[in-house]
Amino acid sequence: MESCRNVLLEFVYREANAQIQNLGIGIRHKYNIDEVIAFALNRLPAMFASTDASWQIKRQECLAIHADITKITRQALLGVRRDPLREPQPLEDVELANAPYVLLNVQNSLGWQNLMWCDLPKALEDALENAIAKYNSGNLSPRVSKYGALGSRQINSQMYLGKSHNKISVAPESKQKEYDIYMIESRQLVHVLERLVIRMAQTRAKSFPQSDLRFIRLEDVVAQTLNQLPPLYATSAKGIAHLRHYAQMNIGSEVAILVHESMLAVRNASYQKIDPLMFSKIRYEREQALIKVSNLLNQDVKWQNLREVVTDSLDLARSGKVCWVRSPQHEGIKKS
Repeated sequence: MESCRNVLLEFVYREANAQIQNLGIGIRHKYNIDEVIAFALNRLPAMFASTDASWQIKRQECLAIHADITKITRQALLGVRRDPLREPQPLEDVELANAPYVLLNVQNSLGWQNLMWCDLPKALEDALENAIAKYNSGNLSPRVSKYGALGSRQINSQMYLGKSHNKISVAPESKQKEYDIYMIESRQLVHVLERLVIRMAQTRAKSFPQSDLRFIRLEDVVAQTLNQLPPLYATSAKGIAHLRHYAQMNIGSEVAILVHESMLAVRNASYQKIDPLMFSKIRYEREQALIKVSNLLNQDVKWQNLREVVTDSLDLARSGKVCWVRSPQHEGIKKS
């Protein structure tokens, strides 16, 4: 979840990366860092947080067990060394569905580096203009879609064909650090109980009075529940199947009880105080960016459908169709 995560992930990632980089060049490729991270997280206490306040508390707890993190990560390097004959089936996108993962995929589609939500509308529009310019440069007769006519072929083409190199989001150091931590959630590993806890909480919510639900945030419930359950991280489809079977056979009924207890605890605590969720500034930035993208493409765009929408829009532009509302600067070029 965007605002609920195991704070240990950041610390284990950095430690795993450092230890792998200290290995000889000839053996680094034998390690999948996500497998190392999952191995270590499954042997360390869960430290989930959902608010800025709880995040800071958990960070201090992580610092206090730094020696354990280093030791267990070293053990992970011994435990997950890649077998060249083993090709694990990768995780499906549905298992990895979260806003940071979507942003990473869109970043790759648009040819950007370190893409931030605030830059998404411009990055998408530039990519669409570049795609249509490439189409125009090789075709004499522009096509017309329901969104309008194509732009002037030669002028617009030359303008955007020269801008096809990768671009990068630039931000103050403090914001870049926050984004670096935010994007760690896009890695190829999942806690197999997270989706189960979310579904159970959503089902349980139907039995609560509507007046209570405004005091029960899903992120808080998930964090509190997962902190009471064993960490079960997987990096492959086979790993997910194995751990879900283990959970079903051993802790299935316990999860349901813990979810209900966590919902009650969150409600009672929220009567007194409701702290801001983690990454609240980035979440707001995402919401504003998606409003702009929705206006650009003249359709409802959420992070859940963003990847598909971007892919479809780029395909249309590459085939010579203007599927977006062109900004005044591009309309001006069109009329010149």
